[in-house]
Amino acid sequence: MNAAAPRPRRWFDGIAARIAVISIVGLVLAQLAAVGIALLLRPSELQVYQARWLVETVIDVTVETFTRPPAQRDAALRARPEAEFLSFEWRREYVYPEELRLRRTGSGRLQRGIQERLPGFRVEVDFSFPPGGGSLAAPDRHIRRVPPDDVVWSESVGGAIPGTFTIAIRAPDSSWLILRPRRSAIDLGWIVFGAWLSGLVLVAAFAAWWAAHRLARPLEALAGEASRAGAGLEPQLDAMRGAPNEVRTIGNALAKMRGQLVRHVEDRTRLLAAISHDLRTPLTRLRLRAEGIGDEQEKTKALADLEEMERMISETLAFARADALEAKPERFDLAALVETVVDERADLGNAVSYKGPASLVIEGRAGAMKRALANLVDNAIAYGGNADVTLATLTEQIEISVTDEGPGIPPDRLEDVFRPFVRLEASRSRETGGAGLGLAVVRDIARAHGGDVTLRNRPIRGLEAILTLPRIA
Repeated sequence: MNAAAPRPRRWFDGIAARIAVISIVGLVLAQLAAVGIALLLRPSELQVYQARWLVETVIDVTVETFTRPPAQRDAALRARPEAEFLSFEWRREYVYPEELRLRRTGSGRLQRGIQERLPGFRVEVDFSFPPGGGSLAAPDRHIRRVPPDDVVWSESVGGAIPGTFTIAIRAPDSSWLILRPRRSAIDLGWIVFGAWLSGLVLVAAFAAWWAAHRLARPLEALAGEASRAGAGLEPQLDAMRGAPNEVRTIGNALAKMRGQLVRHVEDRTRLLAAISHDLRTPLTRLRLRAEGIGDEQEKTKALADLEEMERMISETLAFARADALEAKPERFDLAALVETVVDERADLGNAVSYKGPASLVIEGRAGAMKRALANLVDNAIAYGGNADVTLATLTEQIEISVTDEGPGIPPDRLEDVFRPFVRLEASRSRETGGAGLGLAVVRDIARAHGGDVTLRNRPIRGLEAILTLPRIA
């Protein structure tokens, strides 16, 4: 069947990106943990208000607010200089929660101090927690005084008021003014921390990305050379210079392994070549003796058997060496090679066609590739009556498709036909020629180039053979 579409490469697929991300995340988490521990161990800052200043401010703001028309009250509150320390909110309607009045503790003196100066107004004061005397026992450096220390503090009306209160004042027109302590929206320390953390992340990102790419570059080079070796090309081990010891060790091991495989194939090829030569000599003598047979019918049968034996020997030898190691890899035009195979069959009167680019230069063994393509096209012509060849370039591979309109192959036998000497007698007979090695040779050549070949039955009628090759730069 068609090869699955390659998954698009994402930025996180590379080892460099993963090392960089892990380094950055680890550094940031460590810094956040350190800051979190520091914040947990740091004494909480206590904000206190000078009682007399607070009473005078509340009265002044209340009088100014409710003497203005309702449309001007919000703007007047925003313009108050005390807005640096207090939050002002004017509401046309507000229901003071009854539960706050019931749990109110320690606010009586502050409430009375404001109520006495605002006759006709309703004053409600609530503390978020009981302001015990121990609340002001923190070290002086952790107390924030409101207003600043240049104001003379008085001990009347409670002296210091913890900044945990809510003051709600209901005017005669039933609208409300609500005052609460204002804390800095963003503390300067957090601004510094945020800027420092952002700068740290940027510097760490650049350093980690640079270091990770430096570390991953030899691995990427090694992967590229391994891909070249897998495609039957000579790996360029000079690319391993300057790589870490581990990468160079892997590269040398791959080079040694490839050399052993090449020598093994060469030894096997020489052995089979010797066997083939030794077998051809007695076959030649048998052919000469067969020519002397008087009975023409027996003579014809004997010569046919000898011819079949010689063809099987030749195809067995071709499969053993797969033509893949006959010559060194070279750059050649695959599109021109495919067109040549198609034109040669068309000149013999066969129904063949080609669709694809006019030129596509790759690196490989042109002779072996031509043999593989010829086997696919000849099979399509022999068993399907025609051959339509398509050459296409995909994202990471090259695809050559050969289709016919023959009977196809049973689905459970699509892989069996790639095994040496396997023939499907239902659709292939000895008269068509071959020893059942054609597709085995094609797959051997394709895999020697780093690719593969697969078969699939077409939806209506016919068979499609798909030969894929990697796109090696």
